[in-house]
Amino acid sequence: MAAPRTEALDAREAGSDRPRRRAGRLLTHVASVRRTVDLLAALTAADLRFRYGRGPFRFVRWLFDPFALVGVYLVLVTLVLDRAGTAPGLSLACAIVPFQLVMLGVANAMGAITLRAPIITNMAFRRTLIPLSSVLTEAVAFGASLLLIALMMGIYDVAPTTAIIWLPVVLTVNLVLAAGFAYPASLFALWFRELKPFALSSVRVLFFLGPGLVPLSETSESARRVLQLNPLTGLFESYRDLFLYGEPPSAWNLLYPFAFGLALLMLFVPLYRREQREFAKVVG
Repeated sequence: MAAPRTEALDAREAGSDRPRRRAGRLLTHVASVRRTVDLLAALTAADLRFRYGRGPFRFVRWLFDPFALVGVYLVLVTLVLDRAGTAPGLSLACAIVPFQLVMLGVANAMGAITLRAPIITNMAFRRTLIPLSSVLTEAVAFGASLLLIALMMGIYDVAPTTAIIWLPVVLTVNLVLAAGFAYPASLFALWFRELKPFALSSVRVLFFLGPGLVPLSETSESARRVLQLNPLTGLFESYRDLFLYGEPPSAWNLLYPFAFGLALLMLFVPLYRREQREFAKVVG
């Protein structure tokens, strides 16, 4: 009779250990997430210090950089050129601003590995986070770019509506799409360094192959079907829905660029993870 009693006790002890094992695994996952967040924060902060410096005027530079990049062009369209359409300057800003996050995220990611050559060759860390930190750096700069949209809304006397509550969702889609482009761009810059200008030009072409200059509603039906295949189309139209038309974005305009960005991440992050073993040799 002793053997069955012993087995029962062992089973009870094993059962009582399960919550502790689960708690231990949960704590391990939490610690891993915290380390990832800390590393991303450190990489992003280093990028921002490199771009904006450490002096007291770094906030001023952050605030006015977007105006130096595209603000003058928007003011020209708004106040000088007589363009037809509903609030053309605001419509253009709703395309240029989200495109800047994608475009600058790609440009930053293409140089990020070379820029971090000293720590890549001398330190062990999760190098798969480098392209993501490049996008997060541009996301910080992107915060000031949203002021351009606010300025255009003020010029055209377009008041915000309750649809603005969708902004966090649209920003998430923007970030996922930018991150999706950043990983292949980072690898392309390592494999084909001499073709980096061509890659950047190809990304710019996507802007003109979408409804960047003209809203989708002002294109022909046949052109509309083709333009909707461009993932930037849904992104641009989502910003126009929020800030120009004052209505929630359609499901297609949100889901298609989000799915496109996720597909790029699923395809290229494993490839990036495999190739990162050779980074020290390439940049060393």
